[in-house]
Amino acid sequence: MNLAAFFTQHETAESTHTWTLISHDPNLSPIDALAECLADKIMASHMRGCPQYYDAWKQSVSGGATLTGTVYDAISVAFVKPIFGLPGEAANIDHVQGAVSQFLWYVLTLECSTEEIVRIERPGFSPLDHGGDGIVIHKIPDGYLMFRLWEIKKSIGAGSVSSTVNTAYEQLGSRAMEYLARFTTVGQELSDPDLSNFYSRLVELWVDANREAAAGVAVAIDADKTPQTCFTTFGTQFPRFVSPRRLKGMLTAIDDLASFSEKVQAAIWKGL
Repeated sequence: MNLAAFFTQHETAESTHTWTLISHDPNLSPIDALAECLADKIMASHMRGCPQYYDAWKQSVSGGATLTGTVYDAISVAFVKPIFGLPGEAANIDHVQGAVSQFLWYVLTLECSTEEIVRIERPGFSPLDHGGDGIVIHKIPDGYLMFRLWEIKKSIGAGSVSSTVNTAYEQLGSRAMEYLARFTTVGQELSDPDLSNFYSRLVELWVDANREAAAGVAVAIDADKTPQTCFTTFGTQFPRFVSPRRLKGMLTAIDDLASFSEKVQAAIWKGL
């Protein structure tokens, strides 16, 4: 099932940028079902290189054979523990919430983007991975490729959404070239020579503020903190990128994001 089926979506276009509010609608489905769906997509992503493990985990979740022996050890220690910890072993809750926020961005971008996606890099395998939070390569109708470098955050509790957005602006602005340098190595593994060449030029395209370079800020928030307006200073923060196409914001609103992250963790543990 697509994650987008659990959400409503509204896009606002401003003169300098666009931003999208994606809100979980409890009338469409209960929060537990959303958590189970996201947990499944996280495990499918992490274990895409060894589908036999995903199949075993999925069978266990569905009430089939319980994981044992080498399969249990591999799935629990290698694929689950680095982010979500294990039952009886405390996980860093900040890492859990950060991973959930990143996967919400990743899956919803894949499913909801109105721009053609040529390639999207998955969230890091571990919350301790260094590098940019996300990058998407789009095919623009005018016939050229454009990348959007994303900074992804969460806003939980008393902190304001605007404060979190401003922190994201600051980190994206100060560390973009470092992030992009790491992403250039991806191009060395691609079979498409045009795409590989595009990856090799990421840093210079950003430095020159070329039309092929764009910026994005995504924040997962508690639904009761949803603002009427957001990302209002995006254009002043990145004046050389001003364009509704090249500056994009995204808010993903879920009732009690902290509790939801724990539900995702529990749904993953269910298959162990």
